[in-house]
Amino acid sequence: MRHVSYQNLAIVIVDDGSTDGSSEAIANSFPQIKIIKGDGTLWWAGATNAGIREALAGGADYILTINNDNVVDPRFLEPLLETACDNPRSLVTSKMIDYHDHTFVCSFGGKIDWLLGEIRDYTSRRDSCDFDKLMDCDWLHGSSTLIPAAAFRELGMLDNENCPQYHGDAELALRAKKKGYRLLVEPRSIVFHRTAISAGTHSLNAGKISDLIRDIRSPFYYQANHKLYRDYCPYRPFQLLLGIRYARLLYSLLRRTFIDRTRSRYNQTM
Repeated sequence: MRHVSYQNLAIVIVDDGSTDGSSEAIANSFPQIKIIKGDGTLWWAGATNAGIREALAGGADYILTINNDNVVDPRFLEPLLETACDNPRSLVTSKMIDYHDHTFVCSFGGKIDWLLGEIRDYTSRRDSCDFDKLMDCDWLHGSSTLIPAAAFRELGMLDNENCPQYHGDAELALRAKKKGYRLLVEPRSIVFHRTAISAGTHSLNAGKISDLIRDIRSPFYYQANHKLYRDYCPYRPFQLLLGIRYARLLYSLLRRTFIDRTRSRYNQTM
């Protein structure tokens, strides 16, 4: 907060059941920050909704959703606000750069290929788009996205019932797009993302597709994926395309298992 150049803001932190003294440390260092405490059952969407409701009650014009695994550039807010004011019915997100490798753009908004079963980020290692130019995209992550307060009054809150952890941001973005909002990436707004500590990274190490489908922490949690495909996939039958998404997941897990076993056998013979 002390290092961010834009100061006409209020910060709300949702602490969903931490036990490491985080809330107390924040309260001691930043007594002006509002802290909302949960019992550990809110997950990302529920916790974010709690912060949004607090911001709406406080009369906010815009609400920035941001995750705790980010480090922001001091001037990251001004470009988001400038673009939001120039494009009144829009949601605007930051360019996210890997915290450990500043040459890697790890997210520049989201891409959806319904036919291939891909719901992913635009990245500089997979895509050839201009990462220094304002761009429309298919969906926006909630990791550093500026949303008009009026949008929540029109669209409602994040769907914490179907998308408690993953895809709640994508679902809200797709809902907004249906209502005529633009989904924009502002490259002048820089956020550094520590990808290695995300919940999704840990959940993918479970290895079994049955675990990933049932695990709320997983990006392949069935209820969330079914919600996206049922409500927003432009092709029918959507169940077939959702099946392709899970078939690709199964293939990637089998491939990873084969590579790990081959590497292990090779190391044993050395």
